[in-house]
Amino acid sequence: MTEQVPTVPHSDAIPKIHDPVATPNQPFFEPGTYVIQIPRDQIYRIPPPGNASVAQRQRNPHQKKHKSCCGCSCFWCCFIAIASGIAVAVTIVGLSFILLKPKDPEFQVQRFVVKNPQVSRHKYSYTNYDIRLNVHNSNRRSSILYQQGGAVSLSFRQQNVATGKFPTFHHGHKNSTDIGIALKGTGVGLPKDVQNSLRNRKSKVPHSFSLKMNVPVKMKTSGFKTGRAEIVVTCDFTVQSLAQDTHILSQECQTNR
Repeated sequence: MTEQVPTVPHSDAIPKIHDPVATPNQPFFEPGTYVIQIPRDQIYRIPPPGNASVAQRQRNPHQKKHKSCCGCSCFWCCFIAIASGIAVAVTIVGLSFILLKPKDPEFQVQRFVVKNPQVSRHKYSYTNYDIRLNVHNSNRRSSILYQQGGAVSLSFRQQNVATGKFPTFHHGHKNSTDIGIALKGTGVGLPKDVQNSLRNRKSKVPHSFSLKMNVPVKMKTSGFKTGRAEIVVTCDFTVQSLAQDTHILSQECQTNR
């Protein structure tokens, strides 16, 4: 019997096993469980998106306070600027009125007409009157606003014989204008001498009347208006007669606040 000798495989067919000693530059790890220790300051974590803002605030605790302070500073700066502007405007207007000293308007009776005298129990008690006034504003920069609510009364020998309303209008600076006022009789009986003058329209008997006006006004200077004030105008005048073409013989008008 022939004995078989086992054959040795070729060197190329034998797998090579890497010897850790043969390759010292390459680390070799055997299968198993390993514990790796890393310093805490070298651990980096990425927080979830929902906690990113929380992490940011934890890193920068003074950032929110700084933004809040900036917002408050901007608010107070705007408030101080607006308040300063208002204060400066009010100061300028006040100084302008103090320095300019707006003058009161000047009044003058231009025409006085007795209109449609009505007889009641042989007395002229419901006589109407038409009065034309000239109003002059001598202020250089201040205009006058005559507002609603102005009342006018006509008196004869301290008796109120007629009433009416003062017209509303805007009176420009350095300007003169004529206004008409219609007065209606109050029913008070006129004296006999006035009745005789009304019967005889050609008589030349002088008569004195008193015209009083209470008018609410506002002064306007450089676009700014003052508060509402009331001027009281009193005109004492004497007419030549009660005829249609009567003339104003004398008059004195005063304006007060």
